[in-house]
Amino acid sequence: MINFNGKCYSSFRSAPEELLSCLTSIPIHSHEMLLIKGRIILLEPHYFSIMAALRRFRVEIPMHFTLDFVREQSYQLNNFYKKNNEIQILSLKFFRINQPTNKSPVSPICFLMQMGESSLDPMNIELTLYKDHYIFANDYSNLIQTNQPLRELGKVFAYENGYGAAFLVNNHKRLVESTHGAVFLINPDGIHTPSLFEGTANTVLRSSFIEFLKKEIKIPEIETKIAIYSIQQAQEVFLISSAHGFIHVTQFRKKKFETEKSVSLRKQFFHYLNR
Repeated sequence: MINFNGKCYSSFRSAPEELLSCLTSIPIHSHEMLLIKGRIILLEPHYFSIMAALRRFRVEIPMHFTLDFVREQSYQLNNFYKKNNEIQILSLKFFRINQPTNKSPVSPICFLMQMGESSLDPMNIELTLYKDHYIFANDYSNLIQTNQPLRELGKVFAYENGYGAAFLVNNHKRLVESTHGAVFLINPDGIHTPSLFEGTANTVLRSSFIEFLKKEIKIPEIETKIAIYSIQQAQEVFLISSAHGFIHVTQFRKKKFETEKSVSLRKQFFHYLNR
């Protein structure tokens, strides 16, 4: 089931050819959102994140593409989807309709909205380190689309070697994120995650979790520089993303991690989201 530019189709085969031609190019921006009982969680920050990304890519944003429009389109697709899963994931991708030229550098866009099943049930996995390629520590890396091919390479590397995911590092050989979401370390002195200056993808769920830690758990300093050896000094390590939910890391190299505190944090955070 897809929503292509405001109209729902049962499959790509039923979509008009002129719309399908847009898909021959790489999407300029991709965004994933969680739906709980048909409602987009954190819709407003998601919307502003999307708009900020589209402006950076210098495209013509339709005037009708408002927050209410995104909400209505998700409801339309959810009704068309006809599945009553409590938790779903909404994928939103944007494409240029025309390629930029010197006469018209700012091109119009179209969007593709897809819905699939998801789960917030915790996962337990072992991680490895992917260091064949590096994420550059700059603000362009904060866009989720920038390093998506590298994440896919990291996933393949992890799966081929019998791991559930992989840590990714930057050009300074410090921790950035993982192939399955933002990384958080629980240490005796608090909870830490790589800062945006390290090249971490600035996702809405990551930002909301940091806000939750500061407001509800009262942890003032969270974002910092994290060396690879620091991972093995942590008591617990967990990952968080819209696509994969909440993942507990059970082992990295020879270090085995606990999960007690992160299990409690997961329950508190999702209660915080549903308020």
